[in-house]
Amino acid sequence: MNHLKLLKILKKNVMINPNFVTVKYFRKDFVSVWVWIHILQNYFDNNKNVNIQKLIQEIPYEVASRPTIYKIIDAAVAKKYFFKIIDEKDKRKFNLFPSSQVVNEFKEWSKIFKGF
Repeated sequence: MNHLKLLKILKKNVMINPNFVTVKYFRKDFVSVWVWIHILQNYFDNNKNVNIQKLIQEIPYEVASRPTIYKIIDAAVAKKYFFKIIDEKDKRKFNLFPSSQVVNEFKEWSKIFKGF
């Protein structure tokens, strides 16, 4: 691994392009980053459903409380970065999907990591 190259890319990454509104939004704290990555990972993995309860269970309690995670999700839904859709099989559950803006900005932003 070329550590110097990695450090230069990480340094460049700190200076986020102001056009990447959603990338900047989700990088504000560790838990937001984790939620963002989890939602996107499931999206790119054949558009798998992300159930809110499963998402909460995967984040250790030491990292974030349930109310904190709900607050992050609700704020992202209010900004239309995520869509909260009722599960077809279990009407009590909600699934999260990223907006096209989130997906497109992630694709553009991730190009700086090309080669890793």
